[in-house]
Amino acid sequence: MDYAALSRCTELRDAHIVQAVSSSDAMEALLARFSEIAAPNKGAPIILAALARLGTTACDWIDGELRIEVSGDEQKTKIAVSTSIGAGFREKLFPDTVLRVPFEEFARGVARAPKLIEPLSVKQTGKLIVLTVTQEIRRTSLPPPMIQIDPTSLMVLPRMVVPVDIPQDVYPMTGGAKAAAPAPAAERPRVVLRRRSKGEGPGS
Repeated sequence: MDYAALSRCTELRDAHIVQAVSSSDAMEALLARFSEIAAPNKGAPIILAALARLGTTACDWIDGELRIEVSGDEQKTKIAVSTSIGAGFREKLFPDTVLRVPFEEFARGVARAPKLIEPLSVKQTGKLIVLTVTQEIRRTSLPPPMIQIDPTSLMVLPRMVVPVDIPQDVYPMTGGAKAAAPAPAAERPRVVLRRRSKGEGPGS
């Protein structure tokens, strides 16, 4: 599949992910494309859905524990993917991927859309998120059903601010009627209170 057709991260679809998981070359190509098109507040954390699929039976070319490290700062995020090869050694599956997206977007995406990373477990320490899955779980976890990730859970949407003092001629009241101004004091009805004389009843 030609990932060059992807112009935005949110255009990632099930077919792209299935193809990416089929081989290391395909996944590396997808990561490389994301590094080219990723931008702040444009849904870049959805790439974790593709990486999480490596931790299921959909992927048969990985051995050992899968480990995905997501780190970064206010300007960029780095994704490093590796597997254990025994005796405490690890082997990188792909070159590190650097996205021009703040780390906070990925932290927020993992928190708001936990299904994005199933079956991986998550641990965050400061500016580092570590996603892992053991070899046993990888060999027994079926790929989760593909779901449409709500882009609003992966990005910051601008809030609309409405001015407090809105002129009535700009935003009239419902029905087009303007609020009636208070009547001048001279035109207001006068209420006169008279004290009852001794012996007068209520009806007098």
